[in-house]
Amino acid sequence: MNKLPANFCIAPFTQHTTHPTKSFSPCPYLGGTVWDKQYPSIIDQWTSDDLEILRQDFLENKKNQICFRCWNEEKNNKKSLRLRLFDPINLTSDYNYVNTPGFINDTIKSIDNKTYTKSPRVLTIKNGNLCNAKCRVCHPGDSSRWIEDANKLYKLTGKKFYQINQETTNWSDSQIDEILQLSQNLVRLELFGGEPTYNKKIEGLLNRIIESGNNKNITLYINTNGSVNFIERIPNIHKFKQIEIGVSFDGYDDIFSYIRHGLDFDEVVKNVKTWQTYFKEHNTDFWIDSISTVSVFNVFYLPELKQKIMEFLPLSPYWNLLIAPAYLSIQNMPQLLKDKTIEKLANDPDFSELINVMNQPADNVQWNKFLEITSSLDLIRNENFKNTFPELAQILYTSK
Repeated sequence: MNKLPANFCIAPFTQHTTHPTKSFSPCPYLGGTVWDKQYPSIIDQWTSDDLEILRQDFLENKKNQICFRCWNEEKNNKKSLRLRLFDPINLTSDYNYVNTPGFINDTIKSIDNKTYTKSPRVLTIKNGNLCNAKCRVCHPGDSSRWIEDANKLYKLTGKKFYQINQETTNWSDSQIDEILQLSQNLVRLELFGGEPTYNKKIEGLLNRIIESGNNKNITLYINTNGSVNFIERIPNIHKFKQIEIGVSFDGYDDIFSYIRHGLDFDEVVKNVKTWQTYFKEHNTDFWIDSISTVSVFNVFYLPELKQKIMEFLPLSPYWNLLIAPAYLSIQNMPQLLKDKTIEKLANDPDFSELINVMNQPADNVQWNKFLEITSSLDLIRNENFKNTFPELAQILYTSK
């Protein structure tokens, strides 16, 4: 292969995202839920016709709509996960493991001779929906604590805004055994929720990987809500080759507690500082950053959030643009709220991509859904949108 197509994505040739229900996807952006065929194992998923068709589309420079999230971000001039993983035009990557000498050349060779089918080099595991929070930007499929509220919401409104009667899902012992076996070929292991640090199956898996010695070649990435001090449960976690942690900070103080119901901002900050001290004491190659899911709830307050986060983390948060559910998308806010928000964000180039999204046409149906679901959840959770977001409430009432 002499030249990679402009729409090429490296993910399906190197990375696999899987879920305890045996559904899977080519990357974490798609949540491990693109395909739900019941293949016997992760390797069977990895070598499936589903993934091979997607791979072939990328090699033929086609924009398969399975990857709508990246195409949507690129349309809005936002750097997508596809381009952050590997830009086939500029030959750049934001990821250390991709920039490792030989990684791209080895990947291209594996494409030419089809040896990539032996095993993924990066494994992303969506850890069911076992979680200790019920965030407004989440749903029962990713949070077991959401299940009760989804059913209450249905009884209150008569509408199925979310999946009702959702079951709690988690890994089986045989699935954990297979992940342990695959770890001998991995350069990176990524943990997503539910909440992975709250999951005892994941705690056991990481301890077993360390015992096996496979940890020495693996960069461990944890996407966490930050509420669990995991070093108390996995005291040797510093022995992985590298540690990367993305902590979800969607707000601060009362805004944080409203969006990430069940969690406390000060407690999460305390945990982050504890981890920083722990990794420094063990001379660990580590990185901790903030991932902020941008929604209707917090977009107006992002300058203040950025300032708060950078008091204890070195970089500006990564602004994770919420696409679904659409009723929480900043694209669907009323025009006056968009105008006021854009005016506030305009002086910081860090927010330019978000402004591009707000300049897209809104869907008024989705906004009406936002009002109904937000007020209903306030009743269920004994919360109050107007008290938590007084500035937003004032603008919204003006916009009517």
